[in-house]
Amino acid sequence: MPMADLIIAAGGKALAHIRKHGLSPNDISAIFGASGAAKWLAIAGIDHKIFARFMSQRTNKTPVDLFGTSVGAFKLSGAARNDCGTIINIMADAYIAQSYAGEFDFNSIDKQTDIVFEKFLGHGHNGDISGGIAEVLANEKYRLHIGTVRCHGGLNARAWRQGIALARAALLSTFTDRHLIGLTERTIFSDPRSDIHFTARDGFSVRHAKLTAANFSKALRASGAIPFYMQSVHFEKDPDHIYHDGGMLDYHPVPSNFWPQTEGLILYPHFYDHFKMRWFDKFYPWRKVPAHKFDNVIMLSPSRDWVKDLPDGKIPSRQDFLKYRMNEAERFEKWREVVRRSHALGEEFIDACQSGKISDLAQPL
Repeated sequence: MPMADLIIAAGGKALAHIRKHGLSPNDISAIFGASGAAKWLAIAGIDHKIFARFMSQRTNKTPVDLFGTSVGAFKLSGAARNDCGTIINIMADAYIAQSYAGEFDFNSIDKQTDIVFEKFLGHGHNGDISGGIAEVLANEKYRLHIGTVRCHGGLNARAWRQGIALARAALLSTFTDRHLIGLTERTIFSDPRSDIHFTARDGFSVRHAKLTAANFSKALRASGAIPFYMQSVHFEKDPDHIYHDGGMLDYHPVPSNFWPQTEGLILYPHFYDHFKMRWFDKFYPWRKVPAHKFDNVIMLSPSRDWVKDLPDGKIPSRQDFLKYRMNEAERFEKWREVVRRSHALGEEFIDACQSGKISDLAQPL
């Protein structure tokens, strides 16, 4: 497979480091994961190789921070378990196996999400997710941070009012994202062992919350609670607010918007070769995040030619659940093929790092 199937692109600081020193797991201070539902399957193999092989060679004892929203938070939760390689594979299999041959509504999506959680968090503990959660919160190598949105105003209301507020937000998002400031609040649930401090630089405040065994499952569910698709989440300690998908504000999380400025590099496996900042931005092809916001970021993504060669000529998407609703076996087969091919992309990354070729292959974001 030609190396061009994997894009290795980096911001200015990260690119200068790679060209001078190559890339070692000791260089990494954080790993990010984006929202995107089934799109994640196109890079599942990259994630597997990052955690099971690349990061396993790290000798730096400083814990690595993991930040994700929606499915990005799901996969990083699995990656922070002890047998990360096995768990990432299990999560991919569980995600693919979701079945919506019957109803496709809040209840069925919640039920299928529970099954996915049980499989990748409950593996090795007889389906009891508390066992996997305990592993994540005790992992000495990683500190997990889960991005969610705490809702206000019309979004913090009954479903019909949420619908009106979202419709208005969608319309106004054509011009600006400022209207979301009064409706949404970035809330990050962080491993209590972490002393990381977030600073809002994009106009949206950051609320800190401790990630505990008691709220872990709800925080993870809230991070992926896509409006109109999944039930909003309530927390006992914050009964007056509902929580939704962290991707509303951090669809493809932009570190410079809130992440502390550190000496280390941020590794960012991504299913696209570009970034969309907010959930509504995905509807506007011209709206992409400028490269200068990713100074210390290394992005790993499939090339467009690689994507064109996939089944259906595209990466998986949430819409495929409905497209193949009456023929789920075909979806299962196609998605498994995508995951199988993605492992070759992960191998390319490992080879590039080990051989030193990454210094020549890395390109500017």
